[in-house]
Amino acid sequence: MGDAKRYPELRRRLSYRWWTANRHYTMYMVREWTSLFVALYSLMFIYGLSLWATGSRADFLNFLKNPAIIGFSLIAFVFTMYHAATWFYLLGAVVPVKIGRSRTKPWQALVLNIILLIIISFLAIWLVVLR
Repeated sequence: MGDAKRYPELRRRLSYRWWTANRHYTMYMVREWTSLFVALYSLMFIYGLSLWATGSRADFLNFLKNPAIIGFSLIAFVFTMYHAATWFYLLGAVVPVKIGRSRTKPWQALVLNIILLIIISFLAIWLVVLR
C-alpha cells in the first residue's frame, strides 16, 4: 500500500489520432473500420435475401439496381477485400505452419487463402447462378 503512494501511476495522454503515428497501428485501425462496412453489407444482403424468400424478387432486383446500393456495394467490396487480405496475412504471421525444419511465411498463407477464396467463390457462383 505504501508503495502506491510513493510511485504514482504514469498516465500518458493520447490524442484522438494516436494510431496515425505508427504504420502498423494505422493498418490495424483501417482493418477495424472496414469491418463496419462488412457488417453493413451483410445486413443489406440479409435484407435482400428476406425479400427474395418472401417472393418479392422484383423488389429485391429493384433494390439492387439503386445507384446508391451499387456504389455502396463497390465500396464494401474494396473494403471487404482489404479486410480479407489483411486477415489472411495476419493468419500466416500468427500461426505459421512448420514443414520439416522451416516455417511458412505470412505471404504464403495470404496467397493460399486468396486462391481458396477464388475457388470457393467460383463454386458458389456456379452453384447459385450458372447451374
